[in-house]
Amino acid sequence: MKYSEAEKQIKALSSKYSTDMIGEYFNVNYKGAEVAYVSTKKPYFTRVWFEDRFKQMPFSNKIYMILSELAVTPIDKRREAKKYYIKVFNNEFGYLNINTVTGKVLMVVDSARETEFIKTKFTTKEIEQLKQRKDIPLDWKKVKLEEAD
Repeated sequence: MKYSEAEKQIKALSSKYSTDMIGEYFNVNYKGAEVAYVSTKKPYFTRVWFEDRFKQMPFSNKIYMILSELAVTPIDKRREAKKYYIKVFNNEFGYLNINTVTGKVLMVVDSARETEFIKTKFTTKEIEQLKQRKDIPLDWKKVKLEEAD
């Protein structure tokens, strides 16, 4: 499980829950107070504060299960892979765009803005796959990769 997935599942339970990453811990807060955490360094574990109060919180069993799944996930699998923009031309509209509906490359010069229909951010693995495609006539030695936010 990724940190982002755990955060999404926890926040979906109630607006009273929030998460943060402080130091070596992925923390769960209830009404602004820390109630549980998962360590981000060995040994990996889940801990709850004041177990009797924790059990009385809404969805406490579900929270514990989410955190337990996160704790058993290897640390290198918890973070999202870095993504990059593929800059073809040196201007604000010089980014490679892939149509997510058809999977085809849009052979237009366009912005780095990603939408539900246009993909502009790619992991290194995806970039290596794009380099193998015959429908992307780029000199990959000349393109620049910009780290996506």
